[in-house]
Amino acid sequence: MNSFLTKKMLILGAICVLTFVCFRYTLHNEFTNWDDDFYVTNDPYIKAFTAHNLKVIFTEDITKNNYHPLCMLSLAVNYHFSQLNPMAYYLTNVLIHIANVILVFFLMMQLCALLKMDEKGKLFVASFGALWFGIHPMHVESVAWIAERKDVLYAFFYFIGLLCYLKYLSTNKMTWYWATFFVFVASCLSKPMAVVFPLSLLCIDVLAQRQLSKKLVTEKILFFLFSLMCGVMAFYTQNKTGAIASFGVLTIWERIMYAAYGFVMYIAKLFNPTYLSTFYPYPYRFISGYLPTIYYAAPFLALAIIVLLPYLTYKYARTYFRIVAFGIGFFLANVIFVLQFISVGAAIMADRYSYVAYIGLFFLIAYFLQEVIKNFPAIKTAMILVLLFISSGFAYLCYERTYAWHDAESLLSDAIEKYPYRALLSYKWLGNYYFDKGELDKAMENYGVLTMIRSADAKIYDRVGNIYALKKDYKKAIESYSQSLELQNNVLKTYVDRSIAYTMMGDSVNALKDFVIAYRLNPESEKIFADSVFNFVQRKQYDLAINEYNMLLKFNTSNPFYYFYRGVAQFSKNNVDAAIADWEIAVKFKSKDVLQSASYNLSVAYDAIGNENKAVYYALMAKTVGYAVADTFIASLQKKQLEQSKK
Repeated sequence: MNSFLTKKMLILGAICVLTFVCFRYTLHNEFTNWDDDFYVTNDPYIKAFTAHNLKVIFTEDITKNNYHPLCMLSLAVNYHFSQLNPMAYYLTNVLIHIANVILVFFLMMQLCALLKMDEKGKLFVASFGALWFGIHPMHVESVAWIAERKDVLYAFFYFIGLLCYLKYLSTNKMTWYWATFFVFVASCLSKPMAVVFPLSLLCIDVLAQRQLSKKLVTEKILFFLFSLMCGVMAFYTQNKTGAIASFGVLTIWERIMYAAYGFVMYIAKLFNPTYLSTFYPYPYRFISGYLPTIYYAAPFLALAIIVLLPYLTYKYARTYFRIVAFGIGFFLANVIFVLQFISVGAAIMADRYSYVAYIGLFFLIAYFLQEVIKNFPAIKTAMILVLLFISSGFAYLCYERTYAWHDAESLLSDAIEKYPYRALLSYKWLGNYYFDKGELDKAMENYGVLTMIRSADAKIYDRVGNIYALKKDYKKAIESYSQSLELQNNVLKTYVDRSIAYTMMGDSVNALKDFVIAYRLNPESEKIFADSVFNFVQRKQYDLAINEYNMLLKFNTSNPFYYFYRGVAQFSKNNVDAAIADWEIAVKFKSKDVLQSASYNLSVAYDAIGNENKAVYYALMAKTVGYAVADTFIASLQKKQLEQSKK
């Protein structure tokens, strides 16, 4: 191994170690309630490698977010080996990220080769480009978020695809062309954001100074067709879930301003990655109706970067034009569909969208820095020291940012602290976090911010209703459920919850009305209602349980459990005859789950009213069907039966 190769491997190894150190705290982080529940903790399809689960993973959008089967398959592998131990999931993310760092290093080496750079120049560009990619604070979101496994995974295939394409350009072998395409498909199956891959190939064509030709066009057709198919599917999925806002919500000029603002801010965050957040809200308007000045300036700044800078380079320094065109073009190509011209979601930008896009800017910056050093060798040492100092700042900020991702509370509180009363989704998710932990006052505090500003999210009012119900303030619970139904009037669970609240207030008429509506929306609501009524029995609220089982039996007279548990409630209220009547009906269904307990209960009940013949009969029945009836109990009943027959 020659000394230069050794140096190259040592530098790359050091970059990988530093990247791991910057992300090492993530190994101590927990699952969050920001999509980690949909992707891992509550997803049944990743929890067993069965033919059915694999079929669902590859044929359905199981997260109700996007179709990314390879991402879900990787999470299934994690679950197979570590179940719900979050460390394994985070370690996998970090290791894939480090693999991406290695790929970026070799990708930049190959891009430099297109420019006929010497080995020292290539090493400089590749080293700093890979270093910044590995430790930039804007990339923490992609690595430290388990649900964003799709980001690091799609980038892994994306970078391999770019390397395969560069190999195709240098060898002209179709084997590398098809390798490029199939790796591109894998990238799209990891995250639909990979649909911009053909645009990245065109950027490489510009850097390689390929002439426009029939071959250049025809070799991209397959890529663009597959991109179109994936893009349409992604748009359909996002639109179906309500993530895409109607075009009437924002004016064309607003869309241009918001897209330009995102473009400019991604570049600004590259140089100043502070005040990062999981949530960047859309701008507020002043009382005058105007937006902050930056939004009006953003389209002109973006135009200067996209058009004016390449134009000036082409006109006055044509040697550098293709580097500028590649760097800005690659960045723009990889953020173009997330600049919110088509408004998706409630945030105007997101750190994770910079993960692949920054490659273009890192390459551009590193290239021109090495040009400065090459032309002014006297400042080489000072320049490298400055760059290492700046890189140390990135590393520190990256490491610090991983702490924000420790759990849902730290993550969402961070966004709320930075955007109080504006990071609205963070208030909702933090409220959900506290609600699930049973910290109802803290949950209400966060939901209260949203209700105060009259949020249009029906689920918020539903949760507020649940909190009031748990606190036994049923009047306020009903008011909140009603507000929820005004916003979304076809939610069967809300009707069931309000029906139960009416029941708790003794309003059986309205309780029945809501249950009828819920049942018409979906007969499955009967099970939700039945589970709630069973809780009344467990909490010894027997009058409520009896009333609700009466309601259930108006809709379904063939469920033996309703008779059985109504009988339990009646017996607990000392209504023995009513209990016996219910249990007699229950045993006639001959359902083993009910027959055992019901027959034994009948034995006890008949013994209580002095009918020993029936008591013995049902005790023996219970024993026959498998209930653990004590022989001493049967013997005592038989003794009473004998004494009764002698009278």
